[in-house]
Amino acid sequence: MTLTRWFYIALGVSGLFLVYLFQDYLDFHSILFKAKLPQKLDYATSYADTETFPFVVNKVGRYLFNDLFSIAIIYGIFGEKKYARFAMYVMFFGLFVLLPIYLWLYLAQPAGFSSMISHLHRVVMNPVLMMLLIPAFFFQRKSQVQ
Repeated sequence: MTLTRWFYIALGVSGLFLVYLFQDYLDFHSILFKAKLPQKLDYATSYADTETFPFVVNKVGRYLFNDLFSIAIIYGIFGEKKYARFAMYVMFFGLFVLLPIYLWLYLAQPAGFSSMISHLHRVVMNPVLMMLLIPAFFFQRKSQVQ
């Protein structure tokens, strides 16, 4: 494994760690639209009091950071652009299909969907789909060799 690939792995792992560590302070809305330092986020108090636009901007930013750092790990592990390209397709699927569903459910709060929102949050906002690609790519690589 080359030094460049180790760099991508270290970048991805440290990036995911920092996103997790500072998740309460990832206020992309304040940085991008108000030009001020991020504030501590507190979305758990009441869904009805959540401002829609800042919430969406912050969730999209966190989603992109998580997935881009995960793609860096995937590229570092496998060292082939085809795996990173496929991971980008998965990221776009999540960005344009799963994330809007999650945001709509979270902001609309339809009765009886609270557990679905919780599970969807874990799949969308955490890099679960990206991390599931790693064993899938290992399996595909192993099956191609035989």
